[in-house]
Amino acid sequence: MRESAGTGGEPLGGEPLVPGGETAGAGDAPSGLPALRLTPNITAAEATAVFRRKLPGARVEVREVFHPFWWTVLAVETRGLFARRKTSESRGAAGRRINVLVNARSGKGYLADFEPQGAVVDAAEWQQATGPQDQTGPVITSGEAVRTARSLVRTKVVKTVKLGMDISIAEAAAPRGVLKPNWLVTGSNAKHSATILVDGLDSSHYIVRVAKLEAG
Repeated sequence: MRESAGTGGEPLGGEPLVPGGETAGAGDAPSGLPALRLTPNITAAEATAVFRRKLPGARVEVREVFHPFWWTVLAVETRGLFARRKTSESRGAAGRRINVLVNARSGKGYLADFEPQGAVVDAAEWQQATGPQDQTGPVITSGEAVRTARSLVRTKVVKTVKLGMDISIAEAAAPRGVLKPNWLVTGSNAKHSATILVDGLDSSHYIVRVAKLEAG
């Protein structure tokens, strides 16, 4: 899944967070709507193929991993500042809904062209996915995720509307936690060893580690 609004390219996720709340801690249980575990679009075999395009002939190990995100849905309305009320001109693009995923570890946002679907996650699985990690950075709260989502959506909409249009952005649903699937692929050929993280939704990838092997 590629990031929007110039936020970089690594498909990584997750400080501890709690869906449906403003604050979160590593030991907290989910509140509000239960989190979802998204179903991968990319198979382990396809992730292996991505790796072998980088390291031909490599022997590989593939492991499915999940990273936590906030899913927010925002409703966007636009109307002319000087248009009369209750006319088709004043309503503009009323009711447009935009899905945004916000990485719970990095706080980076993604404009999603799909509505997340998946299995409901119980509290234990969510806590395992959002527990302490060997990463630094503040915990991303739902409020921070919504602010990031609003900024991304406003940036997108401003580029598509006429000058002088009024833009209204509101939450169409409460933020919800989702676990996004990725494939962690590790392997080596005669010359190099590497670890690559392959996005489980669109096969975009991030090189975590690469090393040249000593001839021998």
